[in-house]
Amino acid sequence: MPPPTTLRAGAQIEVGIEGLGFMGDGIAPVGGARVAVPLALPGERWRVRLEGETKGLWRATPLVCLAPAPERQVPPCPHFGACGGCRLQHLPGDAYAALKRRRITGALRARRINAPEPLPTARSPLGSRRRLRLALDEDMRPGFRRPRSNEAIAVDVCPITRPELVARLAPLGQALAGLDRLKPGDEAEIALVGGGVDLLLLTKASPSDGDRRRLIRLAEAADLDRIALRWPGGAEIAVGRRPLRLVIGAAAVEPPPGAFLQATAEGASALTAFADAHLPRGAAVLDLFAGLGTFALALARNGRRLHAVEADPAMTAALEAAARAAGLPVTAEVRDLHRRPLPPAALDRHDAVLLDPPRAGAEAQAKALADSRVARVVYASCDPATFARDAAPLVRAGFRLEALLPVDQFLYAAEIELIAAFARAPTAIKGA
Repeated sequence: MPPPTTLRAGAQIEVGIEGLGFMGDGIAPVGGARVAVPLALPGERWRVRLEGETKGLWRATPLVCLAPAPERQVPPCPHFGACGGCRLQHLPGDAYAALKRRRITGALRARRINAPEPLPTARSPLGSRRRLRLALDEDMRPGFRRPRSNEAIAVDVCPITRPELVARLAPLGQALAGLDRLKPGDEAEIALVGGGVDLLLLTKASPSDGDRRRLIRLAEAADLDRIALRWPGGAEIAVGRRPLRLVIGAAAVEPPPGAFLQATAEGASALTAFADAHLPRGAAVLDLFAGLGTFALALARNGRRLHAVEADPAMTAALEAAARAAGLPVTAEVRDLHRRPLPPAALDRHDAVLLDPPRAGAEAQAKALADSRVARVVYASCDPATFARDAAPLVRAGFRLEALLPVDQFLYAAEIELIAAFARAPTAIKGA
């Protein structure tokens, strides 16, 4: 085995895999260095090409598996390896589950946060993904990016995705090539909203009149309910054949184009059920980073009163309209909580706070929560590392992490979502 001094980018070497990293890559010790090998399992030997090194960890491209592990799984997707998503299809079930839970427990341990054993993971089934971010290949066919690359590959099957969306991929590929303003490498978002299908095209410029006519034909051919476009400095709805309505609790929301949806309906249900179980009845609850109202609209029952705060004006308007039409005790405001976190005095007007920030977390807002008199917090996160960072000031301020639920909406990816409940006794609250 070569010593570390002989390792260089571009070199091909043989390695033995001894463990798995947090992102699911196989880890091979080579002299005093380590090599991360995607798609590899412990106990396997691989020929790899070294790509680059950071702090003693080399990235490698797997070339040939010389000795596969007997527990290696047959990937359910024919695009495995070429597609940059779903990189854990080869893992056996117990290793897959342990890896995802270890991402959570490892992040908490790194911040020295005492936590209970996570609840059994709420895992979405195959065929449940209801929104996709697509990239267009050289022939304008929709697909996904290759690993660590901007190159797109077309896909015709996707086992994790709702069949209603997969069925639209071929018609999209046939129609998008004729658009004037769409080029290879551009992106599109497709989502199943209630029973309808929503398409958003991300272009470099506004559509031509010819494009608008072609999009009307595309909507009819692929049975799309809405087609919208967004470009630098502008956006428009090109086709609106039928209203799109997403049912949340007792309300029906009409999402604006590109609105955030939880990746699966099953994942959304698991998150809201946990929050419902850990927020008191009759409470005044503040919902931060509220989006379309995934939590606010679902939790506005059992005497609770919800106030939702969201940075996006269009999503806030949709949430308010849905709550008003359903007669729910929900109010909302537009506010960028990253730039203007709510201060402790504003937080203190509520009995409990729920947060569901983006991947970057809510560092400033968490610090304000720690300084507030709020006694109960429910925090949903799609990144265990930023969750643990934000949980640390809460724990220092007397909060105890009472329960934690892993939610696996990102099948066969290293990412894992979670939702956690914190509480603190009155004696731990400042000024109590």
